[in-house]
Amino acid sequence: MITQGISHRVRWLGIALITPFLCYALLLAALSLAPKPDLFPWQSWSTAYFDRSGELLRLTLADDDKFRIRSDLGNIATEAVEAVLLYEDKDFYDHSGASLSAMLRAFWHTYVVKSRQIGGSTISMQLARMAFDIESRTIPGKLQQILYALWIERHYSKSEILELYLNNLPYGGNIEGIATASLIYFDKLPDRLNTAEALALTVIPQNPSKRYPVTHLGYQRMNEARLRLASRWLTENPLSDAEARQLQQWLELPLQFRAIPQLPFKAPHFVEHLEKNTTLPHQIKTSLNLNTQTQLETQIKEYLNAHQHLGFYNASALLINHRTMRVEAWVGSADYYNSDISGQVDGVTAKRSPGSTLKPFAYALAMDQGLIHPLSLLKDTPSRFAAYTPENYDMAYAGPINATNALITSRNVPAIRLAAQLQSPTLYQLLKTTGVTELKARTHYGLSSVLGGVEITMLELARLYAMLANNGVFQREQLVSHTQPKTETTMSLLTPESAWLTSYMLAQNPATDQTRKPRASYFETTDEQQVAWKTGTSFAFRDAWSVGYDQNYVLAVWLGNFNGEGNSNLIGREAAAPLFFKLLRSLSRNSVNTSATTELQDITTTPLLSEAHRPAALSKVAICEATGSLPGKYCPNTVKGWFIPGVSPIETSGIFRPVLINAQTGKRACRYQPGITVEEVYQFWPSDLSRLFKMAGIQHRQVPDYDAECLTQAAAADLALSDANAGLSKAPKISSPSSQLTYYLSVAGEEIPLEAVLDSQVKRAYWFANGSFIDSVATNETLFWKANPGVYQITITDDQGNSDSTHITVEKTATQNNYN
Repeated sequence: MITQGISHRVRWLGIALITPFLCYALLLAALSLAPKPDLFPWQSWSTAYFDRSGELLRLTLADDDKFRIRSDLGNIATEAVEAVLLYEDKDFYDHSGASLSAMLRAFWHTYVVKSRQIGGSTISMQLARMAFDIESRTIPGKLQQILYALWIERHYSKSEILELYLNNLPYGGNIEGIATASLIYFDKLPDRLNTAEALALTVIPQNPSKRYPVTHLGYQRMNEARLRLASRWLTENPLSDAEARQLQQWLELPLQFRAIPQLPFKAPHFVEHLEKNTTLPHQIKTSLNLNTQTQLETQIKEYLNAHQHLGFYNASALLINHRTMRVEAWVGSADYYNSDISGQVDGVTAKRSPGSTLKPFAYALAMDQGLIHPLSLLKDTPSRFAAYTPENYDMAYAGPINATNALITSRNVPAIRLAAQLQSPTLYQLLKTTGVTELKARTHYGLSSVLGGVEITMLELARLYAMLANNGVFQREQLVSHTQPKTETTMSLLTPESAWLTSYMLAQNPATDQTRKPRASYFETTDEQQVAWKTGTSFAFRDAWSVGYDQNYVLAVWLGNFNGEGNSNLIGREAAAPLFFKLLRSLSRNSVNTSATTELQDITTTPLLSEAHRPAALSKVAICEATGSLPGKYCPNTVKGWFIPGVSPIETSGIFRPVLINAQTGKRACRYQPGITVEEVYQFWPSDLSRLFKMAGIQHRQVPDYDAECLTQAAAADLALSDANAGLSKAPKISSPSSQLTYYLSVAGEEIPLEAVLDSQVKRAYWFANGSFIDSVATNETLFWKANPGVYQITITDDQGNSDSTHITVEKTATQNNYN
């Protein structure tokens, strides 16, 4: 009986001992089968923006007004992780969520000995309390905390638990997460924490309100706890003598904690643009070079302060390294915090009229389409394009002018003429292709786009100039610093030849701080800093622009007022260009001494117009300086100029022609007579240029009248036919109407002007519409034609037997502008 009783008691004792373990095992099995807990589903994150060298630009708030940065465990210093494990949960990797020994030790010290209050919570239990908002100071709450910790351990790895824990620790105020605390307090990411800093951040979360380190008392409490932890650290982690001395030096030095109000907000417009337009990780290393950004901001303020007497109060600037397309500086306004100038408006992304800064692209397209080369003779004369009559800025006309000078002196009429002749792609199509936003229908702008009729942002404009700098290849800017090669789509929208020639033309424009030096020929390379640049002034002097590039940078500068108020001093060359060169010169000087924030491959000292940049397909030929065409036999002066073989219009002009003169009478001879006639060269300018020369008071030597024997009707006809066959009599060229325009008859009785460029020998011309005679006019006269709606072939025939035709469409009522 006694034996049976003992056996019975042993059996019940065994059951009593085994039952808890069975229950625990069943509990773990049930928790394993339960769905994975969703930790912090409500949580949002801050975003930290850094410049390309890692300096903080801005730290944003999370949605719940907390500063909370997410960091991977591998990006946290090993010393910081080990210090947390030592301080909070030494057996973290050995338990399954709760530590019985830790809880017994906590119970003993808290309730039995009452020496000090100890929570006894593991890291998993603390994570459960934070994730599920558990009140763990009660026994039911503690049991709930243990249960949730076991649940978390069933579904998350130790590394995941530790990472979540470190990202959610409180560090005082509204600072959460070790990465956030490291960045705010020490201005560094957590992978750069030293041991002394790691120990400080370890002890704060245990009592963040009392150990808030930016207050004097909080710092003292934090430091006392840190020194106690340091003693344990040295016991658990034996160091070499040198390492121990280093740690002791760190511990003796007072730590400098940055307070939240001292957080930076640098390059504010740039950061706000990133916030609005990108979806990026929580720690963003941008393309911005903060040293360069600060330099531009300072110089812009200095420039505006020095020119306040001219009414210059606001400016914007954008700097892109066109070799990498990285944005290195972005100044949206002169002062972000100045409400008087609407400083928070971003001038880099605001839509403004670009003035004449789009002209280079009309010239580039014209060169690609074989309309001109850099020395082609263009006509700056009074012109009408349907109802549109463009004028130059100075209200004067230069007459015949080569394309390079027309571009760099920003003549309006030649640019309009080129824009009107462009086929596909037109300037409007180019803008569309490059992603210029908010464009209205093509007919809304007509030919005015090239003069600034279309609104564009500084960023969009800088992309276009970067395309010229990159030999016609268009690509988007980079706002984030990449360690891998760019994979963004690129588009070749101009040929390398036309892009390079446009750069050469723009580089002939002397800087505002330089005087043009005499050169042996166009496109001669000099030792000056080579800058291809253009200015622009919008209607009513609302915007002053200067945009250009050297071998490294595209720089765009704008001066004006965001409220659209005009100022007669806001002229591109006089207001924006001096600031443009002030900024670009300083960048050029600094680029020689490359800072740590600029990678060496990002810059070059190779001049913009060097052999390395010039397309191999370009050729150089002798060109008649006066006409911009091949010199021919009688051209008096030639220059060397570039052209695109097979594309550029290279032909003799026929301006300089030999004339037989009767030496006895001084009259023009109708045939060669040995000993009597001599050959002399005269200029035969087209009718429109000849008229302009006369208006300007420029007199060319006139061809004498024919001898009497040449004036018979038969002889005159033979002479005209002879000149035409010899190519000395040039065919007329219709200048109005244009086949590129649709003509709208918005007013009853409205007339269309018929104009043509005629050879200097022509006396009369005859106009026809669909074969029906309209009327005849003398040279230099305009015929006004009352047309009905329809499609017409307009033909002109001169008295030399030469003709030209064009097709036009006439509609009854205009719904848009009178040109398109």
